[in-house]
Amino acid sequence: MTAIRVVSFNIQYSLGADDRFDLTRHADAVRDADIICLQEVERNWRRTGMEDQPARIERLFPDRYVAYAPILDVDASEARGDGTVSNRRRQFGQMTLSRWPILSSRVVHLPKIDTGSLANSWAGFHEAVVATPDGPLLVVNVHLTDITETNRMTQVWALVHHLAAAPVEGGAWNGTESDPEAAAHWQFDDPEPPMPDATIVLGDFNDEPDSAVLDVMRRAGYRDTWSPETARHPGWVTFKTNPPQGTFRDMRIDFVLVNRHLDVLGAEIDVTCEASDHQPVWATVELR
Repeated sequence: MTAIRVVSFNIQYSLGADDRFDLTRHADAVRDADIICLQEVERNWRRTGMEDQPARIERLFPDRYVAYAPILDVDASEARGDGTVSNRRRQFGQMTLSRWPILSSRVVHLPKIDTGSLANSWAGFHEAVVATPDGPLLVVNVHLTDITETNRMTQVWALVHHLAAAPVEGGAWNGTESDPEAAAHWQFDDPEPPMPDATIVLGDFNDEPDSAVLDVMRRAGYRDTWSPETARHPGWVTFKTNPPQGTFRDMRIDFVLVNRHLDVLGAEIDVTCEASDHQPVWATVELR
């Protein structure tokens, strides 16, 4: 069986703990992984000079398959003086990169609560089916809201409902047209995209291991890959104390979770990385 190295990293739109924007050092921190799940990847924001970060990340990883999931998508276009429009979208979301083909990909939004004057925005996850050497793997790249536990609970319940329903629902399509010409027209004569049982859920949950949110994931059959037994070194913090950026104590809020169809060979948290306000969370897994 193939040992698969996965990593989750909230890159904070390329802003480091030192208040410098530098997307290259984020890429360098996770370059050795087979499957890379990034959160807070953006396009056309003033704070990052209207940079197209998904395109830049794709250029930084020319040997990988990539898919971008813009959870937030709003207007950033401009009307020119001649009456034409420069169409642009301001986007923010997750990006998944893989050493192997991404057979299917979709953006799934999670419930949002209107918190009035307290800022809150759409949250969701990126679902990608990766063709690993040992079979398809469902990779779910998550970012839950940081605003309220109530909203996170509605989101995690929606997440586990989706995960339970996905294998029953099937892949992007199933079956084929009985008429060969119609099948060729719709390309339903191509290989049918799978929806595997083997699932890995990773990302920024904005809650800690003993929280009600993580308890929902455990009750749904997902186990934390990081533990004192699986850790390759003693570091455990994924969100370090950083008062200027609003963090007042060390926390572990980023996770790599797997279901019963995967074995865990090891895990680690890169506590030395200073490219973001979060730390990269690594795990090595294999399909059963």
